[in-house]
Amino acid sequence: MEKNSINAIRIITGCSIPIFWAGVISFGYPGVMSTYWQERYHVGTTETGLVVTFMLVSLALTMFISGRIHSKFGMPLCIIIGVSLYVIAFIFLFLANNIYVLYVWAFIENIGCSFTYGPGLTTVQKSFPNKKGLVSGIINLTFGIAAAIMSPILNVMLEGKGYNFVNIIILSLIVISDIISFFLVKCTIPTSSENQNKSVESNDMTVKQALKSKEFWLIWFVWAFMGASGISMISLSKSYSIEIGRKGVLILTIFNLANGISRIFIGILTDVIGARITGVIGYASTAIGYLFMPHTSNIILICLCAVGVGIGFGTIFTVTGPLASDIFGLKNFGVIYGLIFTAYGIVGGIVGPPISGLILEKTENNYTIVFTYLGIMAIIGTVLTLFVKEKKKKTLLPVEIEKP
Repeated sequence: MEKNSINAIRIITGCSIPIFWAGVISFGYPGVMSTYWQERYHVGTTETGLVVTFMLVSLALTMFISGRIHSKFGMPLCIIIGVSLYVIAFIFLFLANNIYVLYVWAFIENIGCSFTYGPGLTTVQKSFPNKKGLVSGIINLTFGIAAAIMSPILNVMLEGKGYNFVNIIILSLIVISDIISFFLVKCTIPTSSENQNKSVESNDMTVKQALKSKEFWLIWFVWAFMGASGISMISLSKSYSIEIGRKGVLILTIFNLANGISRIFIGILTDVIGARITGVIGYASTAIGYLFMPHTSNIILICLCAVGVGIGFGTIFTVTGPLASDIFGLKNFGVIYGLIFTAYGIVGGIVGPPISGLILEKTENNYTIVFTYLGIMAIIGTVLTLFVKEKKKKTLLPVEIEKP
């Protein structure tokens, strides 16, 4: 039992480390660097918003591929591929002399993220099938809290040491920590693939069956609306802080803290009351936060609104894994989850940050219109979630893990 506990910690830690850095890049860099990129490349909010779009499109196009590679070769290879892509991406970042090269960095960088986030989530859910909400919460806590921890640090380093110094330090930390992660996962593997979730193999849907189901498309559209709504706060938070006379990354940090910390509690709540109801509660908080935020000048209330948006964004990441695995099964989870992510990457990436930035430019920074637009999308996502039908949970056989 003690050995299994140690190996369980290795699995969770080994999957969480690369996901932490994926969170730093996905949620921290666009928020902290956006104003710097605007000055360096002489562009506006719309152009820097497209950085996030390229990240999301990259995830959308590659997560189902990483899911297939993970199902055949396992998490260690995914970590190697991911860190290799990070190195390649940062070469473009160092050489970037215009915004278009930065888009290349964003695209390649998040291909690397697709080989850590989806496979990591799949690995822990297969290892702990009766605690899918909890382990999804832990993984997504790591993913979400990363930017909250690192954004202030990135901002201080950017202002004190400069842009290139920040990039060198972050890349070095990614490479070193992901090597550690590789060995943690490599030394802890399932005794056999046949051991994994024996009780649900007959109930697992194929990818084709999932695509024909109503639930798949409901979840897909929820991701399109909620993903666009949540991710937009990352690119808008710093410029909105400046708009209301607050320098720094306070709103971004508050958003990221709520986005990250809430995930563990959302995961626990998911195991208790179910993913659908938990989702409705979380998504409604995003709608309330966005709709109320532009109508107050009180910084405490603005931060509370950012908390609401962050909780909703954390919710969609945390509940989708358990919800999708309960409905579609774990056998093809990685691929199906990757296909769901196309809504976030392709649709959310277009109707979220770029459109929000365009609205700001056309309305001379009218945040009331932008936040109302994002709040309405959150309302649509909330309503769609009510129509998703969850399957009754079954008791699953835990995966036996041992040191090879």
